[in-house]
Amino acid sequence: MGPDTEVVYHGLSMGAATVLMASGEQLPKQVKASIADSPYQSVYRLFAYQLDRMFHLPAFPLLDNMSLLTNAKAGYSLREADALGAVRRATVPILYIHGQADTFVPTDMTKELYAMTKSETELILVDGANHGEAFVMERVAYKKTVAGFIHQHLSANSNQY
Repeated sequence: MGPDTEVVYHGLSMGAATVLMASGEQLPKQVKASIADSPYQSVYRLFAYQLDRMFHLPAFPLLDNMSLLTNAKAGYSLREADALGAVRRATVPILYIHGQADTFVPTDMTKELYAMTKSETELILVDGANHGEAFVMERVAYKKTVAGFIHQHLSANSNQY
């Protein structure tokens, strides 16, 4: 769409973690902001949380052995997908959205991501929303918040959202 195009990354859950991991990279100049809805900090930490929550099992040695296996077979470890490390290098503004009743990814993960973000950041928590339900639970407020965030970070003559 041309060199003057302005881009806002917006992801949910794994997509949100992906958006956050990208925020710590050298981004094209067209990327102006990111929106992360229900993100997790890292694959390792999410799996550790779920192992404990669902099976009452410790992360070590299960995840560490799995990580060795993924590294040997696929060339990456579970610790490499690290949104928390990436947001410490972020250069674009980030809007975090998370449900207060999330049982899949604890809200505290987003709160820590928010606290560790180097760039300008906002945090919206939605009461009663489980994983990825913020839009469904608070559709009007969600749209208004996202539109306001986008408007704030795109140039005045950009109305492509």
